[in-house]
Amino acid sequence: MSFASAAPDVVPTGKLPADAAPISYTLHFKADPRQDRFEGHTTIQVQLKAPAERVWLHAQKLDIAKLQVSGADGKPIAASAHPHPDVGVLEVRFEKTIPAQKLALDFQYSAPFNAELQGLYKVKVGDDSYAMTQMEPISARVAFPGFDEPRFKVPFDISLTVPVQDVAVANTLQTSEKKSADGKWKTLTFATTKPLPTYLVALAIGPWDVVEGKPIPANAVRKNALPLRGLGPRGSKARLGWALETAAAIVPFFEDYTQQAYPFDKLDLLGAPDFSAGAMENAGLIIYRDAALLADDKSGAGQFRGVFNINAHEIAHQWYGDLVTVPWWNDIWLNESYATWGQAKVAMALHPEYQADLGALEGRLFAMGSDSLLSTRKIRQPIENHGDIQSAFDGITYQKGASVLTMFENWVGEDTFRKGMREYLASHAFGSGSADELIASLTRASGKGDAFAKGMRSFLDQPGAPLIKVQLECKAGKPSLDLAQSRYLPYGVMSKDAQQWTVPVCLRLEHADRSDTQCVLLDQPQQKFALEGACPDWVMPNADARGYYRFELDAEGFAQLAKVSAKLNAPEQLMYADALSSAFSRGTLPPTSLLDAMPALATSDLPQVATALLWRYQWITEHLADEPTRNALNAWAASLYAPSMKKLGWRRVEGESGTTTALRSRLANFLAFEARDPAARAALNQQGRSALGLDGSGKVDLTRADADLLGDALTVAVQEGGAAAFDVTQKAYEASRDTRHRYALLSALGSTSDPALSARARDYGLSKAVQLGEMGMLYGAQMSEPKNRAATWQWMTEHYDAFRARLTPFSAGRMPGMFSDGRCSDAEADSLSEYFAPRVKDLVGGERGLKQTLERIRQCGALRGHVDAKPLAEWAAMHKAR
Repeated sequence: MSFASAAPDVVPTGKLPADAAPISYTLHFKADPRQDRFEGHTTIQVQLKAPAERVWLHAQKLDIAKLQVSGADGKPIAASAHPHPDVGVLEVRFEKTIPAQKLALDFQYSAPFNAELQGLYKVKVGDDSYAMTQMEPISARVAFPGFDEPRFKVPFDISLTVPVQDVAVANTLQTSEKKSADGKWKTLTFATTKPLPTYLVALAIGPWDVVEGKPIPANAVRKNALPLRGLGPRGSKARLGWALETAAAIVPFFEDYTQQAYPFDKLDLLGAPDFSAGAMENAGLIIYRDAALLADDKSGAGQFRGVFNINAHEIAHQWYGDLVTVPWWNDIWLNESYATWGQAKVAMALHPEYQADLGALEGRLFAMGSDSLLSTRKIRQPIENHGDIQSAFDGITYQKGASVLTMFENWVGEDTFRKGMREYLASHAFGSGSADELIASLTRASGKGDAFAKGMRSFLDQPGAPLIKVQLECKAGKPSLDLAQSRYLPYGVMSKDAQQWTVPVCLRLEHADRSDTQCVLLDQPQQKFALEGACPDWVMPNADARGYYRFELDAEGFAQLAKVSAKLNAPEQLMYADALSSAFSRGTLPPTSLLDAMPALATSDLPQVATALLWRYQWITEHLADEPTRNALNAWAASLYAPSMKKLGWRRVEGESGTTTALRSRLANFLAFEARDPAARAALNQQGRSALGLDGSGKVDLTRADADLLGDALTVAVQEGGAAAFDVTQKAYEASRDTRHRYALLSALGSTSDPALSARARDYGLSKAVQLGEMGMLYGAQMSEPKNRAATWQWMTEHYDAFRARLTPFSAGRMPGMFSDGRCSDAEADSLSEYFAPRVKDLVGGERGLKQTLERIRQCGALRGHVDAKPLAEWAAMHKAR
């Protein structure tokens, strides 16, 4: 076997050349998760479209022992393999130019189990070892040679040789099993898959618990019952039931909505003991971080809601992303935006008590925060390198994309929008489809002509969010609105681009005897629109909060809206709060006006409304207030929310609504860690100490704390309990096999502000006791405590290589942001930049991550420098809680 390197300038680093494409794969893995390496045998049938000297494909960190190439006549073709490991590309070079034909590329190889939770990787839990896959976005190449791009979508035949005692699963139903002569191994063969891209191939091996769910019955769309199973680490069998119950309801919902049968031959839900993402929508074998999948009668209400939501998201992908796949990563928003949008839709239909519309709206406001950066991405961002691919999985792709779908669905109507979605799926089933093709389907269905297509493209193909200035005029009893659009940008940020969108603007117009909604299409920088009926008493410029835009009213308009904020529906109350907050960020609204608006929202029974301005309150107290002012503000805020907390109580009551539970969780966290309310901290400390056995029982039992407040209770107990509480928490973490408990315990360790204990926590994160997927829990908690930030930053600079080695590719690009908490000046941005600028080239996606982090810090500093803190101090003194 010969290896060499081709000239660097001919190696493809973006898309592979179009002169060769796979027809099908045969994959065989021999893998024992207890070992360090696995063996693979891959055969790829390839269509060579033109005479060629070589074929380019992907392979990385694979030790290829043998390559055989056969031509259309079955005869061997002399060839050699030439890896380019720096870009993950493999060159199969022929001894001479060969004609266009069908080829068979046959590879025998071995590789280490991946150490970054990518490709085929392993996790050890106690005495058990598990192997599983995470191929998205470009990690199939570290598991097998192939054409590792989404546009190449073909069938796979998969077989696995595994230890006889292990359970092994793949994308499709198992068709046969054969034991080895010595009885130590078994070879499992699986049915041929539907056409898939490499990133949706999946398998898992280990001592999994398996629960056979009741098959999902046939219906008007799907003619056969669908096999359904749950799998989790040893000992998790009793906690898989809720996931199976939710899946059985979610699948028929999407079948009815899409009028496409579930596309694959079975549905397995597998909880992995460590995972780089929340979950992955592999066709027929969805793999989750097990903490996101498992629930039982000891779980909090938030866990049940979370399992439903993540299941809804991943099952939605079985249609959008799996049945129809995007041809290239610039359209990955189609997959993730639809799944995010579909998750909210099915939740509103099956569990309205989850208030998924408000959850989705909070996600939209989060995305608008990212969209306030000049360095933000477009939804359809050009993809030119691996860093672009990794950084495409962000709030712009998920939440902004979903919000754009919601806005245009609202404009044309749900039935019309669904018609376009169905046409798109039907015409691209088991193939790929681009944004342009989706827009074409929706445009045909909408009846809006070019205006619809122009509108969607205006949001997909340029960054930022519109700011719509609204001026109501009433002349001779005839009302009209002047609307003007520009890009929303915070204080001190200037852009040379004169951006313009085509925006469906829907307004709520309130009259004394009725409330009307009127929609207009704003497609010019400034337009005047006549309104129907008499002059309204007030205007809410984003009716039902369906539009992806921010609005600005004049002083009179804001004053009128403030007076009636309690009459707005819940989504509109959130948009009203955002309008105040965004005006503050632009430097046009003083912080005292935000504080004045808080009481009207704080008494709401809805957690999203009650806490709508708290994130901005936290910014004010951290960056504008000195210590006396901060103490006064925190006492005032505690007096504002403590009555609601007293009414709610510190433990969930049997039969209470999920809304009540969620409100309790939010208020408890705010009171304990932001307002630093002594009563709240005492209540949580009591629960935390009881859970850790520090109340005299001497036995750790985490069920003694309220399940939805467990993390907060443990954190307060460690912060207040010193070394004794820290040691017990560390031992409990190491003994636990419940991933959610481990997260809570590890976060508590990271939250200690004792200097010596904080140093222990930071060093502990580099030990093998902490799994890779848990790293963020520890160091995120460290940075959330202001007293720890300077020491944590210094520690990171001294342990950079060891810390970096424990980050997954998804985490590496976000590393600059991990250590930016509290920074709010040009000098602090410069300090971060000076350290990371020479290092980001080694962090996949790090350039974008650093650029956006620095811009956030500088925006923060600009606003802090602009706001006069003296009126804030005077306000705090006047409103000091008694």
